[in-house]
Amino acid sequence: MKTIAMNQLRVNEYCGVVHIHTTFSDGGVTYPELVNAAKNTGLDYVVVNDHMTLQGKHAGCEGFAGNVMVVVGYEHHDYQGLNHYLVLGTDAVLQEQAQPQEYVDGVRERGGIGFIAHPMERRHYFKKYPPFPWTEWDVTGYDGIEIWNQMSEWVENLRRWTSYVRVLYPRRFLSSIRPELCAKWDELNRERFVAGLGGVDAHTFKFKAGPFRIRIFPIKVELKGVRTHLYLTTPLPRDNWPAAERQFLDALRDGRGYVSNYRRGDASGTSIFLETQDGSAVLPGRAGSVVLPPARIHVRVPQPAEIRLVCNGELLDCAKGERTEFAVDSPGVYRVEVFRRARAWVYSNPFPVGRYPL
Repeated sequence: MKTIAMNQLRVNEYCGVVHIHTTFSDGGVTYPELVNAAKNTGLDYVVVNDHMTLQGKHAGCEGFAGNVMVVVGYEHHDYQGLNHYLVLGTDAVLQEQAQPQEYVDGVRERGGIGFIAHPMERRHYFKKYPPFPWTEWDVTGYDGIEIWNQMSEWVENLRRWTSYVRVLYPRRFLSSIRPELCAKWDELNRERFVAGLGGVDAHTFKFKAGPFRIRIFPIKVELKGVRTHLYLTTPLPRDNWPAAERQFLDALRDGRGYVSNYRRGDASGTSIFLETQDGSAVLPGRAGSVVLPPARIHVRVPQPAEIRLVCNGELLDCAKGERTEFAVDSPGVYRVEVFRRARAWVYSNPFPVGRYPL
């Protein structure tokens, strides 16, 4: 955890990895192995989403393991195995026969939160691993979407002549969120707030090649890719798990932070906030009250980079360096993108400015 000053506001930043599969479903890592890897890579939290099971929660794997917070949810899908949904904050798995609107509603009714997983996934080269995109965009009530899925990008970009290189260096080719997914996210946020998170979709695949066994994406490698950073105004209470879990889930649901690609550098310590006319600092994410222009968005990153301001899906301004600020003169959905060496490093959650629809 890092403490960051944003004007008069002091914020606790928690960095972790979301969407991990263990041996309780189709993953190749046990909970003790996962926790050990998370400790060794300096993470503050991990979120497990095994397919259609909460065995990890029922086995007592959830809670604080030293300095690492372990949150257990699951990944739901419909009766056809499609429309995957990352569920957190519930104690039971909903029926597999349910339609997407039914399980989105069911999660909310049980006090949980949910994110659409790999919304626009596409794969064309491996029949054994078909794509699982979200197809039911008429569904309402979901809390957010997985804007960057590490495993999906890796598989989608496999080509015959580059496959061996990508197997040996799986993180090297992480580039950016697909433009059409960014456009969809921006479109959704003009009607209501939709949080974005980064998912690893960690499976630690094992392949057999003759007498050799190859592990794709060892867990330590998977944890050094796409990460989700959360800004909390008060530290998580380590002596009260229900309160800590609720505080964490609320921050995730409200989009209080940003997504980063560790392969481009450790983004921890990044400061992104909006300053209102009276000097108050507003964090990225769901606004507690209506924010009106004029305002300014302040950005500070640990290393020199290209910092971009996007409004309603359009590039509005750009600056280079470690620190900048942007004027916000009109209503809209604002967010920050940061690139290093022409590859994406940071995506902030949106700042809604004005009244919906924006």
